[in-house]
Amino acid sequence: MTISKTRGLLAFIVLACTLAGCGAQDKPQEQPGSAVEEPTSSASPSPEPTAVVNEREATIYLTDAELLETVERTVKLAYDSESDLIKAAIAALQKDDGENALSLWKPIEIKSAELAEGQVTLDIHIPDEARLGAPGELLAIETLQKTLFQFEFVKSIDILIDGEAAESLMGHVDLEHPMKKE
Repeated sequence: MTISKTRGLLAFIVLACTLAGCGAQDKPQEQPGSAVEEPTSSASPSPEPTAVVNEREATIYLTDAELLETVERTVKLAYDSESDLIKAAIAALQKDDGENALSLWKPIEIKSAELAEGQVTLDIHIPDEARLGAPGELLAIETLQKTLFQFEFVKSIDILIDGEAAESLMGHVDLEHPMKKE
């Protein structure tokens, strides 16, 4: 695939994601003349216990605009448990960080992310507009592995597509089930 075709494909993906995210949001509005009743109580509310939130710096791996190499970004992730840390890292992996740090995971729907005995199992859905050629698919797998394998408790990653263990992420690169940390 030529560089101009790759750039065109990436531009299309970014444009499609931008347009999808720009939908109008309906916000409920109060009807004129309607009264909002507030609950009255003589007892003061008891404070709810708050969970201890940890914060950790992590490196998120994205790609450059030409899909030639990975780009590192350091972020702070808030979490309560190791499972929450994985979910926070995946959420950060799905965000672009400027015009030369693009996420290949942004248009991919994460149905679930589970951590059990050192293995992260991701169940994903890949819409047609998120499918890439072989170089993009390799980078998508690489950015996921680099992002998740930085955590010492992650020993392997298994990617399921719509609940199934597929042979390939997007039809070009074989997937191992699970991919093990080296």
